[in-house]
Amino acid sequence: MARHKRGRGGATKKDTRDSNKGGWYVNSPADKNNSAFDEYYQNQGMVPEDEWEAFKACLQSDLPTTFRVTGSRAHAEAINDLIKSTHVPSTSNVELDGVKYPPPMQIPWYPGHLAWQISAPKRVIRKSEPFKKFQRFLVGETEVGNLSRQEAVSMIPPLLLDVESHHICLDMCAAPGSKTAQIIEALNPHHTFSTGMLIANDSDYKRTHMLVHQTGRLPSKGLIVTNLDAAQFPTIKLSNGQPLLFDRILADVPCSGDGTLRKNLEIWSKWGAADANSLHSLQLRILLRAMNLLRPGGRLVYSTCSFNPVEDEAVVAAALNSKPGFSLLDVSTHLPGLRRRAGVSSWKVATQPESGGRKMVWYDNYDSYREAVEAGKERDKDVKKGLPRSVWPPNNVKDLNLERCLRLLPHDQDTGGFFVCVLQKADKPQASTLENEDSVLPDVLPIEANVADGSGSTSLKRARSPVVEEPEAKRGKADPLSAESTVPAVTTGVVMSSEGHDPRKGKKEKRDLGFREDPYSYVKADHEEIGTLIDWFKLKETFSRGNLMVRNEYGDPLRTLYLTNDIVKEVLENNDYTRLRIVSAGVKAFVRQDSQTRPEVVCKWRVPSEGIGEVVPHMNEEEVRDMGLEDLKVLLEEQYPPVERFSPITQTLVNDLPLGNIIVRFKSGSLPDGAHLPMDLISPMWRAKTSLSLLIDKREKSTLSLRTWGEDICKPGPPLKNGAPREEEVAVEVDKTRSAEVDDVRGVVDVKPTLADEGS
Repeated sequence: MARHKRGRGGATKKDTRDSNKGGWYVNSPADKNNSAFDEYYQNQGMVPEDEWEAFKACLQSDLPTTFRVTGSRAHAEAINDLIKSTHVPSTSNVELDGVKYPPPMQIPWYPGHLAWQISAPKRVIRKSEPFKKFQRFLVGETEVGNLSRQEAVSMIPPLLLDVESHHICLDMCAAPGSKTAQIIEALNPHHTFSTGMLIANDSDYKRTHMLVHQTGRLPSKGLIVTNLDAAQFPTIKLSNGQPLLFDRILADVPCSGDGTLRKNLEIWSKWGAADANSLHSLQLRILLRAMNLLRPGGRLVYSTCSFNPVEDEAVVAAALNSKPGFSLLDVSTHLPGLRRRAGVSSWKVATQPESGGRKMVWYDNYDSYREAVEAGKERDKDVKKGLPRSVWPPNNVKDLNLERCLRLLPHDQDTGGFFVCVLQKADKPQASTLENEDSVLPDVLPIEANVADGSGSTSLKRARSPVVEEPEAKRGKADPLSAESTVPAVTTGVVMSSEGHDPRKGKKEKRDLGFREDPYSYVKADHEEIGTLIDWFKLKETFSRGNLMVRNEYGDPLRTLYLTNDIVKEVLENNDYTRLRIVSAGVKAFVRQDSQTRPEVVCKWRVPSEGIGEVVPHMNEEEVRDMGLEDLKVLLEEQYPPVERFSPITQTLVNDLPLGNIIVRFKSGSLPDGAHLPMDLISPMWRAKTSLSLLIDKREKSTLSLRTWGEDICKPGPPLKNGAPREEEVAVEVDKTRSAEVDDVRGVVDVKPTLADEGS
């Protein structure tokens, strides 16, 4: 679940008061019981009475570990086969304390059977050597992007988007990025040229950098990461003056998160009806904004990790009544093997006037609720505060086909809880304006919630406005964006200076001074450094040399060159990057590697590992040098092995090459020591005067070693001279912070996600 705002990490002593005196009612998280939760959902009827005990027991049990293989990778099947042939047999007979635990099993409804579930609890994994070895494999392959740790139900929304390689997509509440990664995979299928784009957005600035880290495992030249309030996502203008509309939009909105009770235990002690009630209007605003941004004929997926119909069907019903031309798609036959429950057409609304107390007050309709407010039985006597009318089922609820929504209940397939539906926009445009968007929202303001973060905790406070503030707003900085604002100012393709004007023309622009990311600008295609790159790597005409950009004001290639596709370039050149609050764009294609004491190094640029997939397809075939599996072993065993350690064929090949970055291909095959490389591996390598070095970070080397040799054969590098590698040995301090840094982001401390956070 993408969160709009970070909440408290858990209950504190200050929160804990005797329930008989009113106020917060806090159980121990280990208790895994909440009487208000039971009363609320037993009254809703979405869980049949004869299934309630099974439903509750499943919620009180540990959530299985689930992950998926990155389907867009060329070696996806090889990784999947390795799991089936090696790790499933080795974990098939694990027994602890007289209990036998099953091996990893494939999730039946996931396409290509590329998703897996581990039912063994953590204590078994810690004590069992086969499971410990499997866990090391999972961690390593996740680091290099071949696997993604993700909840099973979280995988469903991107699958129902039905993304194709040419689609323009928007992920409105994207962090931490597991669903975003699925969309990137769909946009970049193996052996298919992608012309599409994904804008991955999140309102929390720090979490956008977590998002950059996550998506860095799946580099894409069609990706933009933004830091905006989803409810006020701005209009993006194209070069023809028209607004950008999206083919596919995912609105995985902030929610109370009670579908995550199995992993976020704090929710047991803090759950209350007020959480969902307070979020309804925000969720509706996000969904309405998404509907405005969708292209006719486009598809929009709305999802939450909440069971609550106030956050689910009520939001969808209000949106459908507000926007003509939208309908719910019937996806009951999609994902065969997935057990799902139909959406409901009736639900009840309750409040807890004692600010978190257990007492539940039920209201049949909005009018009875307002009567209670006026009589002082509810806290919000002001008509502009309290619950909106749209929380209750509308009069035409039977006509909206809400049964086409999907609700995933944990006890059906041992999962978390989830809600998802697919909305389709008619091919023929309907009358729909931003004013319509406001008309469905009542003139009552909700209680604002600090939405559950990775821990699932929540806290409530009185809202000052119907829109949750951006981080800069909390520091006193005004957010210039709103859904009703004018189209962002069009630039000339020249990046603005930090003072807010075009440094070459002196044109003044209103800037968001609270946004501190570096600017973007494209390097001229005829720049000398671009010519050097083209000549050194023998890049063909198919390479888009005009799509290389840098993060400085004047387009000077100083340190890192990023590659984007045409649609990303059009967005960046026709919109002010501070208005769109762009945190990251494109893929790192070339990194400068200066060698001051080696003037014979003609090209001072190298291809980082994340750029290989975008650069190599445009190189002449003979420029990719073949090496054997025995050479790969040498490169893994030593950090800077001397040339004489390699095979005679490789020594002859290397001695004929100038110093600098070369691209090598390790041919698939086997060695007598049992090593097996199932398919060719292409990697960047640095040719120094007397040594070679593989330009991948230590973790990727270890993962490659484990996959090929079944053990980590990588050894520490040679001793350092004066605290730094000797020039004749150094290739580069290669990408060793690749998973921890956001390149060229100044003064930002990286936020590293946990495996649990990745699964959200």
